[in-house]
Amino acid sequence: MKSGGFDLPLASASSSLRKLRGDIDELILAAARQPSPSRRAALVAMHHQLRLLGQRVNAALGATHHPGPTNGAPQD
Repeated sequence: MKSGGFDLPLASASSSLRKLRGDIDELILAAARQPSPSRRAALVAMHHQLRLLGQRVNAALGATHHPGPTNGAPQD
């Protein structure tokens, strides 16, 4: 089976996202223990970057061509 250069980046991204999730959890806990305007600003900036990543994935999903119906019903 030929991956076309998809499987390796997918595995790497999945691994990185799992680590990122843990890192973000630690940052959130640290910010909750000692709240400050600068820590809140850092979390807001991170949130913005995560939203941009989500938008890119959503755009890719919208651009992906799906041959045939996805719900099993015939198309008109």
